[in-house]
Amino acid sequence: MKRLVLKHLNAFVRPVLDWVFPPVCLCCGAETTAPGLLCVQCFRQLAPIVLACTHCALPLPSADYADDEGRCPSCAKPRFPWYRAHAAFLYEGTARRLVLQLKYADRLDIVPFLGRAMLDTFGEGDRGGEVFVPVPLHRRRFWKRRFNQSALLAHALARKTAGARALPDALMRRRFTRILARLSPEDRKKALNGAIGVRPSIRADIIGRHVVLVDDILTTGATASICATQLLNAGARRVDLLVAARTVKLAGDQGRQGEEQE
Repeated sequence: MKRLVLKHLNAFVRPVLDWVFPPVCLCCGAETTAPGLLCVQCFRQLAPIVLACTHCALPLPSADYADDEGRCPSCAKPRFPWYRAHAAFLYEGTARRLVLQLKYADRLDIVPFLGRAMLDTFGEGDRGGEVFVPVPLHRRRFWKRRFNQSALLAHALARKTAGARALPDALMRRRFTRILARLSPEDRKKALNGAIGVRPSIRADIIGRHVVLVDDILTTGATASICATQLLNAGARRVDLLVAARTVKLAGDQGRQGEEQE
């Protein structure tokens, strides 16, 4: 009964609010037809990833470039500990602006939009009863930002997936680390050694489960690899990676690709 009353109340109140405060584009603030959408101009600047390597999530020009497992030539021998990786967008244009506004401008209203896009790219065949675990923030960054954007995305994904749950505190950062994308592979390994672990009180919820590791951006895969390894060592049956955006490193673009990484 209460839910029915709220439904009818919302049907009455929403048009009034939309008239007083017209809905605007999530990215640029231009007026839209409904809340939570992008304007036409910003939508055109999205770059959805339609076909990608199932292991590194980098775009593929054609399915002919992939093997029977959907892996690109570089991933014929798997480089990462997770089973599959999924990314909704390329980290450029509108997607980049949305991620930055979410992280640094407290734009929590962007979470549902990114969550829907991530779930769409995840695919029905990979869904059902998962445990969504976000890449953790160190408490120093958490106090500064006041929220973990990856945890918000994990909650949004769990709410839209049958039988799933989010475990926002499953992983913990024991030590503060520098921006990893600017470091060499060897320095990244040293910086992350022992920095991330599974919270002991959560282990029972990980054992034997299909765990989906959630983050906003995939760049080098260094942090996600440590997280996935820790989850597997804790007894996870399978770990997949699901992100909102995937960077594609271009010549002379190293600085920008790493500028927002944790």
